[in-house]
Order: sequence, then structure tokens, then C-alpha cells
Amino acid sequence: MSRDPDESSIEQTIEALVGDLRPVVPVRLWRGMILGLGLTALSVGGVWLTFGLRPDVLTMHPAPIVIARGAALLAGGLALLVAALRAALPGRADQGATTLGTMILGILPIGLMGLLLDGIVARQRPNFAEIQPFLGMRCLGVSLAASLLIGGGLAAWMRRAAPTDLARAGWLTGWAVAALGTFAYSLFCPSQTMAFMTAVYPTAMLLAAIVIRFAIPPLLRW
Repeated sequence: MSRDPDESSIEQTIEALVGDLRPVVPVRLWRGMILGLGLTALSVGGVWLTFGLRPDVLTMHPAPIVIARGAALLAGGLALLVAALRAALPGRADQGATTLGTMILGILPIGLMGLLLDGIVARQRPNFAEIQPFLGMRCLGVSLAASLLIGGGLAAWMRRAAPTDLARAGWLTGWAVAALGTFAYSLFCPSQTMAFMTAVYPTAMLLAAIVIRFAIPPLLRW
């Protein structure tokens, strides 16, 4: 029986397609976490080399407020980083990590509200004299630069994971890297007042989160 020429052509096409296939390294959540931690450490190093660190941080005896703000930023950022990485993977729930990270970072604006209410009750105006334009702009600029460094590296990992909800992935990544980038700045920040921490830090994170939110989706589209 004669062989159909089309059948031979189909077999050749299939062989050609199979020949082009290459093994792909599976996308693992723990690799994304290691990448995020590594980029955070890199941003801390960049702040250190460019501006230096606080003397009490260098001597490993940071002031209580430095420990408090650093712990909140790092813990909240890592929780939201887990949520962002989970959101990029199919079939992974990220709600628990999202809620935890949001609650931790919510301490900062809640602290500002408490400071304002305390001033109202005491009939005293809270002291915001330390929030000078230069210090505030430096916080915004350094935090944004560190956030972009971390976000850029994570975008490459998330692109391989191919998230389906780009808006959610963008917001989660934005808030995660904003917290981690602001954490890097906090190790240098000379301020030790609640007013600066609860007013300027959330503003810096909001700016970075918005920028990352709209920068990430185009990078994730194939």
C-alpha cells in the first residue's frame, strides 16, 4: 500500500517541533524568596556604600525605634513577597500572606493616627519639625531606587512563572518591594522620631508601590 505523502510531512513536522524542545527549570517558590532576599541584601549594600549606615546599626546596638521600624518593614515586606510569588504561580493561594503582610505594614499609618489623636486629646500639636523637605525627598528617592532594584529582579522570575492576574501581581509586588526598599533606607535614616517614621515612610512606600504596580505588568506579558 502506498504511503500518503501528507502523513510523511506531518511526521517530519512533529519531529522538527520535538527537536526544538529544551528542558525547562521548574519555577519554585523558594527560589523566588532567595532572589528577593538577595536583592534586598544588595539594596542594603548599595545604601551602605552610597550613604553609610547609622552608627548604632554599625555597632550592632540600634535604637529601639530603629529595631521597631526595621522589623515591621522587613516582616511585612517578606510576607507580601510570599504573597506576590504565590500570586505568580498557578493554583497557589496568597490570601493568608497578603493579610499578614498588610496587617504588619498597617502599623505605620496606624501609628500616625495614634500620634495625631494623642495630640488632639492633649491639645498639643504633634511635632513634625524634623520632617524637612530635604530629608523627606531623600527618603522617597532612596526608597524608590532600592524598590526598583528589587522589583526589577523579581520581574524576571515572575515572567517565567507567567501570572494570570497581572494587576494583583503588580500591587502585591509593589507593596512587597516598597517595604523591603524602605527597610534598606531605614538602616541609614538618621531620624528617630515617630512623626517621621509614621508620616514619611508610608508615603515612600505608597510612591514605590504605585510605580512598581504600573511598571510590572508590561514586563510580565509575553
